[in-house]
Amino acid sequence: MKVLVTGAAGHIGKNLVKAIHQDYELVLTDIKQDDELKEYGHFQQADLALLEDVAKLAEGVDAIVHLGGIATESTYEQINRNNFNGTYHVYEAAKKHGVKRIVFASSNHAVGFHPINQSIGPEAPHLPDTYYGASKAFAENLANMYHLKHAIETASLRIGSYLEKPAEHRNLNTWISVRDMNQLIVRCLEADKIATSVFYGVSSLHNAYFDNRDAAKIGYNPEDNPEDYRSEIENVKLENVTDYIGGVFTNFGR
Repeated sequence: MKVLVTGAAGHIGKNLVKAIHQDYELVLTDIKQDDELKEYGHFQQADLALLEDVAKLAEGVDAIVHLGGIATESTYEQINRNNFNGTYHVYEAAKKHGVKRIVFASSNHAVGFHPINQSIGPEAPHLPDTYYGASKAFAENLANMYHLKHAIETASLRIGSYLEKPAEHRNLNTWISVRDMNQLIVRCLEADKIATSVFYGVSSLHNAYFDNRDAAKIGYNPEDNPEDYRSEIENVKLENVTDYIGGVFTNFGR
């Protein structure tokens, strides 16, 4: 399978391509130059905000793992350019070249204003907490439209906290390890059919925040457990736990 990975120089992207480069033919891109990536596939520096750049990269690939864009809150102008427009260009490129599978790095911040006292599933309505979260909600809806109109399948991964290990109390429900993130992406690439599915990017199939049991249907079986680190963070100051899933993001811009 030939796979285009956007945002390949980012933290998730680089760990992913190092783990899977022997199993897939990889086309890698990022807005910044990264010569190390040339060891793992064909690397081409590109700007997702330019449709022509993305269209060239998507030619001849079988699937796209879309990790590119701004990965935290920023100005609306920056989020619009890199996330809203960048994701639209990925779908237009997929349509042009007949790419039928996209794995998209969505975020828990697309549903960040859901309260923490309930475990939400993939059907939870969008309640974004930031411009960043709104860009992920937009992309999930864009995925639905391109599936219905152009038969492009998408797995939207509402990623929680991608860290080497949990660092605070909130991470007991939001953490995903490096190897579990890699596994989830591969399961989405290899699944027979995904239509437009939403899975939570956490090292759990069910916790106080997320009901992620649908991910088990495509073979996702987390190898790591945030509870193993509970004793390490029991004395950490409660900084990012709020009444909402999105944590401190729900306070940005107030």
